[in-house]
Amino acid sequence: ALHPDEATDTIVDVAVQKRIPFMIIPCCVFSRIFPNRRIPNSSQPVCTYDDLIDYLMAKDKTIEKAFLPFEGANVVLWSIFE
Repeated sequence: ALHPDEATDTIVDVAVQKRIPFMIIPCCVFSRIFPNRRIPNSSQPVCTYDDLIDYLMAKDKTIEKAFLPFEGANVVLWSIFE
């Protein structure tokens, strides 16, 4: 999913639950729309792009991170659940 906006959590959650390989390029944090997101091992809300990446990676230990060769939101998260 490229630039999935509000669907980001759902995409990752369904992929993790059903063990469906996925690749996602998260973009916008939407901290006001999702005030219940929390930084892993913290009570602090997810407010920054880096917070969002950490939050999404904490959904499953198999999720990996790579960087794409351009500026901006260039982090890709993925898992093939192996």
